[in-house]
Amino acid sequence: MIVCQTCGEHNAPNAEFCGNCGDFLKWTGAQVQAGPVRPDAPQQPQPHHRPQQTLKRQAQAGDLICGQCGSGNVPTRRFCGVCGYSLVDAVAQKQPWWKRWLPTKGPKVRESGSRPRRVKRSTQVKRGVGRAFRWALAIAVLLFGGIYGLSQPFRSTVNTQVLNGKDAVVGLFNRDLVPVRQSSISAAQERPDHPAKLAMDNDKGTFWAAQTDARTVALTVKFDHVTNLRRMIIFIGDGKNYLGSQRPQRLTLVFDTGKTTDIPLVDVSGEQQHDIKNGDGVRQVQVLVAGVFPSTESTDTVISEIELFEKQVN
Repeated sequence: MIVCQTCGEHNAPNAEFCGNCGDFLKWTGAQVQAGPVRPDAPQQPQPHHRPQQTLKRQAQAGDLICGQCGSGNVPTRRFCGVCGYSLVDAVAQKQPWWKRWLPTKGPKVRESGSRPRRVKRSTQVKRGVGRAFRWALAIAVLLFGGIYGLSQPFRSTVNTQVLNGKDAVVGLFNRDLVPVRQSSISAAQERPDHPAKLAMDNDKGTFWAAQTDARTVALTVKFDHVTNLRRMIIFIGDGKNYLGSQRPQRLTLVFDTGKTTDIPLVDVSGEQQHDIKNGDGVRQVQVLVAGVFPSTESTDTVISEIELFEKQVN
């Protein structure tokens, strides 16, 4: 160890500056042997060393981070052991959030002078249950994340449930929405037996079908009055042969006010509800199919039903 001759502080062998007074230890420090020394033992001459930069200590939880060089220092130091900068305003290294959930290992470190209290058996049982619960929760989160990332059907189901739950909560506070009917609907492309009007005919058994391109408008919906669009309910694909055609993966709504909004969809055959942003004061909306879920049987994109809702004006 190195003893500072200015204040007497004991410092680590690789410290450059005293942790108590901040003096440069290459000038004011003295090397001290760790073991006992005979009084009559001859003093070994200390070789002259050029000041060298001490290797930075890897920051650990609770360490003081030097604001000058970024080195980690034990909490008892007042000055950085690498550059000598004051640690008065240093920020302590935080423990990662996920480590705080994991059970601690090893014996508990107590402060000097403290006496361990006798722990009741009920308290030990509670601690054991809490530790088991944290481990079970951590394992469940890891399993859920793995299945969600690897299984596409599971991911689609989860996304659907989350979106439906969000829309249900929003619906509790938005009870003043009413359906809005279009005055006309047209499409840039359509199959003769599946025209655009079948996409908004209140019949989920019929559908609009066409080959779509993200660069062209799929549907154009017009209203006979200025409306404030708030929500969309959509059914994608053919209900009788869902995988037999392409399904929209993402819609882009372009309003005649110049504003747009994106509607992400999930690959399910049931109802999907989505809030509409930037839909105030519109008389026309263009629906673009910005992406599709592919099909091995057909290149047509199918939408069974679209229902739009506006904010009711009292």
